Amino acid sequence: MTALSPASDTAPLNRIRVVLVETSHPGNVGSAARAMKTMGLSNMVIVNPRLPAPQHDAQAVALASGATDVLQTAKVVATLQEALADVVYAVGFTARKRELTHPHVGLREAAGLVMSQLAAQTHSPVALVFGNEAMCLSNDDVDRCQLLASVPANPVYSSLNLAQTVQVAAYEMMMASGSFTLAPDVARESATAGEIEALIKHLEFAAIESGFLDPNSPKRFMTRMRRLATRAGLEREEVAILRGLISSLQKPVRRNIPTT
Repeated sequence: MTALSPASDTAPLNRIRVVLVETSHPGNVGSAARAMKTMGLSNMVIVNPRLPAPQHDAQAVALASGATDVLQTAKVVATLQEALADVVYAVGFTARKRELTHPHVGLREAAGLVMSQLAAQTHSPVALVFGNEAMCLSNDDVDRCQLLASVPANPVYSSLNLAQTVQVAAYEMMMASGSFTLAPDVARESATAGEIEALIKHLEFAAIESGFLDPNSPKRFMTRMRRLATRAGLEREEVAILRGLISSLQKPVRRNIPTT
């Protein structure tokens, strides 16, 4: 996996609350916690779960897989109203259109709108609200949100489970916030023209020595080898490896191998 650079500013992500409404399976709570932590989210609230304390369930802890800190700090409340009491903007996730006045957008657009709200409200949290595994959000739940969002997916089979939806949503929030970036590749030294030419001459010497190449009729062998080496964009270490390999394949009786 590619390494990530340290967070440049995780403050926006710290104010995103993931609200799970009436979850049935503790494992999904643990998986959701893992999904959140990988994307820099840590604020979870569980509304009226089927099990009273799913964040302490053994399956939830196992599936959290290192994100038990998110689980242990999760709050359990009785109602969605309580979960959203201090929230200034709530996005309800639903796969179906509702006969309501709520705007309904794709997830990526929703992420941009969430970031706009976080920028405008410098202290208050926003919420991403997810329904349970079977029934999604009720109409009453949706009424408490300002925006509806869906994850665009294959219309023939668009089924995502709860934790998967949280993962995709958390990823889009992280990307929209710009909190994490890929660490730059380690710079590697390219071989110089002189080193490439020394490799080609070494190859030519070995080819003649082995009888593969007739020095009186080389045809376009060297031209093609030089073009191959040029196209490959060899690094200095790679040139050294190739020359070592050629040397190891040469006859034991030596030989005046060109060094430049």
